[in-house]
Amino acid sequence: MYKKLSWGIMFFLVVTILLTGYSEQIAASTRTVICPSGQKVVVPPADEINRVVMTSVPLPSAYRLIEEDLSKLVGINPGSKEDAKNSILSKIAPEILNISDSFIKGSEVNVEELLKLKPDVIFYYGGFTKQAELYSNLGIPAIDTRPKKRGNALEMMICWVKVLGEVFEKETDIENIINHGTEVMKEIEEKTARFEDDKKTRALVLFRISEKEIIVSGKGNQGDSWLNLTGAINVAGKINGTSNANMEQIYKWNPEVIYIFNNAMPKDLLDNKIKGQDWSEIKAVQNNRVYKIPVGIARWFPPSADVPLMLQWMAQKNYPQVFSYYQMEREIKDYYQKFYKYDISDEDVFRILHPIREKAMIRGQGKNF
Repeated sequence: MYKKLSWGIMFFLVVTILLTGYSEQIAASTRTVICPSGQKVVVPPADEINRVVMTSVPLPSAYRLIEEDLSKLVGINPGSKEDAKNSILSKIAPEILNISDSFIKGSEVNVEELLKLKPDVIFYYGGFTKQAELYSNLGIPAIDTRPKKRGNALEMMICWVKVLGEVFEKETDIENIINHGTEVMKEIEEKTARFEDDKKTRALVLFRISEKEIIVSGKGNQGDSWLNLTGAINVAGKINGTSNANMEQIYKWNPEVIYIFNNAMPKDLLDNKIKGQDWSEIKAVQNNRVYKIPVGIARWFPPSADVPLMLQWMAQKNYPQVFSYYQMEREIKDYYQKFYKYDISDEDVFRILHPIREKAMIRGQGKNF
């Protein structure tokens, strides 16, 4: 009896030791990543992440900052593919146009199609709570890319590259990216902070404009954030979000600079081509200071991996004399070579700074940030 008990205890101890060792091995082979939202997610080691899905529209552009090879990316949002088609991203990484996007429509995920992709990790926009519940139920590590605080484009870009750098263990690479963006922002802040309000450029962002409507970027919209970051006053800053405006209101605002995001082009205003609207009395039009927001790795208006370039471009348009040393053609070439490891051509640089109408339009992407 004593011997049987001893052997039983010994067997139990051996099994316990083996199981403990196995558990420790499993624990050692996984990591806990803290999402921008504060959520903790257990993910595999970077060298075991071979199949990646991103449902957040702007994220592939940030991913390209830390990964030259996009072969691990097996699923993206249709909005990301549309962005790529109309930006330099499809030239830098043409493989992105062949990545599956059939598993998601809007914010609705087709579970069967998603599982066919066999993702090791998913990056998604946390505003879609159904997606979060779905990934949790499926047991797939899912990273919420939504920052705690939205609005500041640079902070959003930094937030994305930080979590990407952590998941893919590229912390050294992202340090240079973050430092560059931070230095650009600091430089702009230092130069524009000295201006009194009555000396600041008064600007307007046209979010969308047609014969039927004029939609402007008011307080809390991304356009408002860009103007604030680059030292300008948003003449539409007393209204909230993207709101309707009329010509009478715009005459009162009389902006010195106008930025166009979506479907119109500067010549539409400069040549008074929009039926029922007369822009000829507006200072920005009279002084030829109407600009189309560029399209680089993605459209520059929403946050993308080109945030530092957008800051420089808009700061120079707001204050051409103060930021005359920003040679944007050179800035773009240097940025793309240093951070995307891509030697961009003069023609591509010109097209970034002067996008054609079709490449700068939104096609129903929603808010998958």
